[in-house]
Amino acid sequence: MNTQGLLALAQLILPSEILSNFEVVRVEEESSLIRIYLDEAVKAEYKANPAIESKGFTDAVTIRDFPIRDKGVDLIVRRRRWHDIPANRYFSDTYALKADGTRYSKEFAAFLKGVYGDDSYDLPFA
Repeated sequence: MNTQGLLALAQLILPSEILSNFEVVRVEEESSLIRIYLDEAVKAEYKANPAIESKGFTDAVTIRDFPIRDKGVDLIVRRRRWHDIPANRYFSDTYALKADGTRYSKEFAAFLKGVYGDDSYDLPFA
């Protein structure tokens, strides 16, 4: 599938919380894995405020999401680093994208817990 097709597909399957705060920048497909790269979008209130400037991105975090057609799906997420010039402080916005204590998306973790319970053994797509 071409890159534009993969980007369009990613935008269809991602939760609205992710799409409202992040932009799909790239999708890679391998034999058993789909990687969706997401960069935090610039919020309107930061764009309109000259006292806050973007200082690049934090290190990427990988979140495992629902598999698609027996292929694992990894979301590679980068949040922006911001500089509040008058206060001379750096900050990043936080998002609740993964389940506490896991590398799974909240929705995928809830699904696995519903199917497998709290047992700690090897889960599929881990």
